[in-house]
Amino acid sequence: MALGIIGIVVALAIFLYGAYKNVSVLYLAPLCGVIVAVTNGLNANDAFTSLYVGAVEENAATGVWEIGGVCGMITAIFPTVFLGGLFGKVLADSGAAQSIASTLVNKFVMPVNNKEKQAKRAVLIMLLIECILTYGGVDGFVAIFATFPICMYMASRIGIPRRMVPAMLALSCGANSAPFVLSINNIICMSILQTSPGAAPIPGFISFIVIEVGVYFICSTFIIKEMRKGETFDYGNCEPIPDDNAKKLPHFALAMIPLVVVFLLFAIVQIASLALVSGIAAVIILMAPHFKDNEKKGFPAWAGNVLNSLNIGAANGASAIMTLTAAAGFAAVVQHTDAFNGFVGILFGMKASPLVIGIVLAIIVVAFTSSPPAALSIALPMVATAYIWTANPILNPNALARCAAIAVSTFETLPVNGLILITTGLAQVKIKDAYLPMFLQTVIMTLVGTILCAVILTVAPGLA
Repeated sequence: MALGIIGIVVALAIFLYGAYKNVSVLYLAPLCGVIVAVTNGLNANDAFTSLYVGAVEENAATGVWEIGGVCGMITAIFPTVFLGGLFGKVLADSGAAQSIASTLVNKFVMPVNNKEKQAKRAVLIMLLIECILTYGGVDGFVAIFATFPICMYMASRIGIPRRMVPAMLALSCGANSAPFVLSINNIICMSILQTSPGAAPIPGFISFIVIEVGVYFICSTFIIKEMRKGETFDYGNCEPIPDDNAKKLPHFALAMIPLVVVFLLFAIVQIASLALVSGIAAVIILMAPHFKDNEKKGFPAWAGNVLNSLNIGAANGASAIMTLTAAAGFAAVVQHTDAFNGFVGILFGMKASPLVIGIVLAIIVVAFTSSPPAALSIALPMVATAYIWTANPILNPNALARCAAIAVSTFETLPVNGLILITTGLAQVKIKDAYLPMFLQTVIMTLVGTILCAVILTVAPGLA
């Protein structure tokens, strides 16, 4: 037992440190999984082929045959992430995302002459853009790439320090777990607990608003503080953003249609793939002439541009899938050890609310996997087996779904998280120079939102 715990801790430390040093998780995660297996008395080969990669197993609680590990996670998130990559790419290349952002910036930011007020409005605009994209079904990683040029352009216009750009790209940290959002968090909760995307809507929306208000004040306060010190914007090693006036963008109302289509279809039909495919089709049909000039030979100009965007979007989606699922494989190995199950037994034996136990388990798992999908896939079945999938259920699945979806957004964003590495890499800044506001936004505020949601559902369980 003691050796097993030590093995898990050592493997986790290697996993976190290696990711911090930009070691690819595609081989780092299975290596750490093997370390866990060996120190816990598991066969290394079986741990890799059956646990890490994934094998078909019968769920003891439901009797349903399920796939675990990397393969199980791919099955759960493939439609959302892959089609989200396509949707985000065509949304960006068609100029739709830029049209929405430019309209909001020119309308609400630049008319103000005071730099500090401009900075506050810029933060608010970025928050709105990111939340609109998230609610429209765009995956978080895709949204980062789509909004980075917009954020850099605004920062350069206003004089916001470049090291604050990563924090501005993480403003929608509460949106991924909000009700009715087409996000991986909601999709997995729906799949495992058979809930709707709008589970516990009132507590969910209250928590979402509190998180985003707190995030706005944290980010704007840090920016103004640095601007008052005399720090300003410079491109550094980043490529300057070209002037957008040379490109004819689609009208704001036209650009909004695909987002509305995705949101409404997902809210009504609750089929992520159908909603995203419809959104992709809407972009291509309505805005094909606006796609940027990157045509492929042998096709009409607009068709070549669209195909090229789809090709790149497919590659982006596939890459994101493999990155997200690698941690799930590592977590699957840990999950099957006696050391981990012993800890879970202690946790479930505590005299605490089942909802609180579910939240704590989700937070602990996401801390060592840095993957909300992996954390939900591990924590939800365990909690549901104990408190929901029983003859006498004592926990509302809607309450668990909403609280768990928010909880896995807390310690997900430690310095080795993909969001942190991607945003600081795009802005060409050191993690230590950009992380403090991001930590307060993505860890502390989401933790506040989790606690708030749990308190509301405990006091008023009828809101679940």
